[in-house]
Amino acid sequence: MNKILVEVSVGELLDKISILEIKKEKISNPENLKFINSEYEILKEQFNKNIKIDEKLNDLFKTLKEINAKLWVIEDKKRMCEKKSDFGEDFVKLSRDVHLLNDRRAKIKLEINEHTGSKIKEIKEYTSY
Repeated sequence: MNKILVEVSVGELLDKISILEIKKEKISNPENLKFINSEYEILKEQFNKNIKIDEKLNDLFKTLKEINAKLWVIEDKKRMCEKKSDFGEDFVKLSRDVHLLNDRRAKIKLEINEHTGSKIKEIKEYTSY
């Protein structure tokens, strides 16, 4: 299969890198880790070649990774609720936490895009709550 090259926003790239870093920490299957590490190295190389990191960008990346790590834990807890067919208070709270954290995640990605002058900006629009 041919390589597919697609331009993405800086925020999207850093989001993907942060998720891959979390996967590297959480996933133990050697075969899966091989693919994760390969993708991580490819994306990290592109980041290092094309983006100048400064203190603000580093802080935004750390915040993005923290949000994604929280989402990982919440999604695991939701799956446990699903496994037990428990859709009570805990499941509702976890579900609400997902969309609240995803809203924060989108704001951080947009801030990264604005800070770096990214040509592509991911725009989100949801119903107000």
